[in-house]
Amino acid sequence: MIEVGQVLALKIRFKNTGETARDAHPCIVVGVSGDGSHIEVAQFSSLAGKEFKAIGSDKCKVIYHDNPTEAVIDRDSFAQLDSRFTIEHFPELINFRRQTDKLSDDKLKSLIKAYNEYPAKFEIDENRIVHMTESEIKQLNG
Repeated sequence: MIEVGQVLALKIRFKNTGETARDAHPCIVVGVSGDGSHIEVAQFSSLAGKEFKAIGSDKCKVIYHDNPTEAVIDRDSFAQLDSRFTIEHFPELINFRRQTDKLSDDKLKSLIKAYNEYPAKFEIDENRIVHMTESEIKQLNG
């Protein structure tokens, strides 16, 4: 079962305009629907070379790799808060999990807090609220 705090490597559709990732991209699970039919993920990226974009930005939550035993992230990273991705949960989705480990509790709580507070402070463009079906995930990720 996919759990909050785990990272998936997926090709996703970035926007409702159809723009898709060329390569599998890390996505951290930030929510699972009550009935387990959908998961919500946030795009996750390495901070290297993108510090200007992420540090101090309201659109990003920086997560530092300050614990060498934490396997979920292996470098300083950030999650994008200004997009919403909901994915249908299906059994084969587990094959896209990078590992069974989850982000540490403190980092995960901080990320989820920032993720949930963002829409109360800022409007999220309708084009950046993306729902992906099982068939779309399978098609993009072969």
